[in-house]
Amino acid sequence: MPLNPKQEEAKNHIDWPLLIIAWAWSWKTATLTARVEYMIREKQIKAWNIMMVTFTNKAATEMRDRVAKTLWIETPRNIYAKWNFPLIGTFHSIWIYILKDVLSRYNNEELQIGLRKDFIIYDEQDKLSVLKNILKNKLNIDEKEFPARQIAFYISNAKNNLITAKSYEKEIDSTIKEVVFKAYLEYEKDLISNNAIDFDDILIKTYAVLRIGRILEEYQEKYKFLMVDEYQDTNLVQYQIVKLLAEKYRNLAVVWDDSQSIYSWRWADMRNIINFKKDYSEALVVKLEQNYRSTKKIISWANAVIAKNTSWIKKELWTENNDWNHIQYIEAPDDKIEASVIAEIIKEKNDNWSSLSDNLILYRTNAQSRKIEEALMIKNLAYRVIWGMKFYDRAEIKDLLAYLRVIHNPNDTVSMKRIINTPTRKIWAKSIEVMDHYKENFGLTYPQIIENIDEVEELNNWAKAAIKGFNIIFEDLVKKSHQIVVSELLREIVKTTKYDDYITEWLSQEEKNSKLENIDELVNVATEYNGMEPRESLAIFLEEVSLITDMDTKDERSEYVTLMTIHTSKWLEQKRVFLTWLEEWLFPSFRSIWEAAALEEERRLMYVAMTRAREELYISRASERFNFWDYVRNPESRFVKEIPKDHIENYDLWNFVNKWNNYFWGSRLSSNSEGFSWFNSSFSNETFSKPKVKLANNDITSFSLWDRVNHPKFWNGIITTLSWELATIAFTWKWAIKMNIKIAPVRKI
Repeated sequence: MPLNPKQEEAKNHIDWPLLIIAWAWSWKTATLTARVEYMIREKQIKAWNIMMVTFTNKAATEMRDRVAKTLWIETPRNIYAKWNFPLIGTFHSIWIYILKDVLSRYNNEELQIGLRKDFIIYDEQDKLSVLKNILKNKLNIDEKEFPARQIAFYISNAKNNLITAKSYEKEIDSTIKEVVFKAYLEYEKDLISNNAIDFDDILIKTYAVLRIGRILEEYQEKYKFLMVDEYQDTNLVQYQIVKLLAEKYRNLAVVWDDSQSIYSWRWADMRNIINFKKDYSEALVVKLEQNYRSTKKIISWANAVIAKNTSWIKKELWTENNDWNHIQYIEAPDDKIEASVIAEIIKEKNDNWSSLSDNLILYRTNAQSRKIEEALMIKNLAYRVIWGMKFYDRAEIKDLLAYLRVIHNPNDTVSMKRIINTPTRKIWAKSIEVMDHYKENFGLTYPQIIENIDEVEELNNWAKAAIKGFNIIFEDLVKKSHQIVVSELLREIVKTTKYDDYITEWLSQEEKNSKLENIDELVNVATEYNGMEPRESLAIFLEEVSLITDMDTKDERSEYVTLMTIHTSKWLEQKRVFLTWLEEWLFPSFRSIWEAAALEEERRLMYVAMTRAREELYISRASERFNFWDYVRNPESRFVKEIPKDHIENYDLWNFVNKWNNYFWGSRLSSNSEGFSWFNSSFSNETFSKPKVKLANNDITSFSLWDRVNHPKFWNGIITTLSWELATIAFTWKWAIKMNIKIAPVRKI
């Protein structure tokens, strides 16, 4: 693929810092790949002196494939596979690689990070499980008052701002932070005792070891050339690690697209670009502004919307692609019709030889998919929600991975508790509590307690016998883990524990088949590691599985409509995109409209959604939505109003009405310059039936604009519009609702 002049400039710039400012689908990955080939072939730079970092396994795999093809060699299976190949991976996979390398060569006393080489990684469920146990059994705190998920958020925030458990005491300014401080201390103790780390620790521990002078010097000499993709998504710790690695040779190239910075809730820090310019004032800046995917209309709209932001680097996205017709705007009277129209469009396209997989439906939050799913099912259209129950979150997969994790690291208490009575061995909760007592009060590990279970006086002989039976199975599996690769070990676990009988008992045949297929698929994934030594295959398989994301599980070969949140869609493109729920208070979200920075991030999210479309873009809103047993009417999203009028064409709902008039019993539809208005309509009971409620009898003269009110179901809110009896109330945790305050159960506060 020939590079354009700007891409050539970026490719040829090797010897000092480089800032590549790239817009969506500007072939930045191709540019980075060409840059690696140029460095190795033309500049004679050793491949193992190059590090390329990105954010998803999918992107890292694509980069490895492209680099391998340009170098005419076989694609490495993972980042460890070839010593004569650039180190290409995600932030987390590369930092794990560095951690394991350091831990294999230095002892704990030198490093002082409370970690050994055979560490395990807690996923979010493991983390929440540990925190729930801490809150209940160690701090005697009601989780309903202080949810574990909320505590986990605070701890993650602290870690990503380099605040340790001990130093968090300085942050205490509220009751919840006092609870977080105590839970944080206990959580860190648990991690150390189980030789475990969570996802945040992968960064924190790497940063800690790289601050040791001689270790940092080793990696600075090893990786003299660094490239970082999606630099706008880096957080403080990631920024600091990259800065440490690059500070000696300063051969750092980063790709930055501020228009796609949508992860502040994951601690991404937009200020990193300011710091980059400060740290590397001599950096060359190259702008990649040509889009190779979307049409001119879509690009023009994207430019118009994102231009409303003030905190962005000025650039103009352009394309040579031919135009498609105008952006189609679906203004439906309610959310059920909105979803049904989208499903009908997809069906018509599919009937005309368009593939189902050409369609991508986007929404702001996961909960917004339900009506769309129902409409697709009615039309018998296959679809997949990229979210829902992830493959690696399914019970049978979590169970088998827990077996592997305990075999790999017997001190993994979380996994041990999951498998000790799975399948059922009559090792009940009371026995677990007794062993927990010994673990906490005598500093023993679970394997030590199990091996000496006869000494535990609190347990009866039946309980001891059950635990001994488990230990026989466990020790046999540990022995076999040194003899057979991980795929065969999985089969052995299923066979020895009779797990397939256990997991399918009392299930329908369809459910049985589904679970057994999931187990087979896990074994199939594990066969990729068959060429390694048994224990090595186990360790690397567990490591790579722990880093898999939603997007890495998407099967692009399947024939189905794809549904996902806009955040999840960032690295995708599709021929036809439907962008839904475009109403004020929903998108942009209610929480964002009061803060300029948050609103700009919502606009960047809109930009990301729009630029997922290659050829066809549909946007939609509903005049009324049924939610929480009430009807909600929100105004058109400001983002729609920011689109140039000559780029939008109202979708003709007449076609839908004629085919599906059961939705519009006795309705009349008229179009005007503002869209569609509905009158003299009697909608079906299914669509517009309302629950019976007890009516209030409020004095409407007591309410004023901007009054704070309380609703028994929606909590506290503010009156944002008031027209005699009708008021729009913006609730603090929900979107705005229009209601009749004379009869609504609201009171002033």
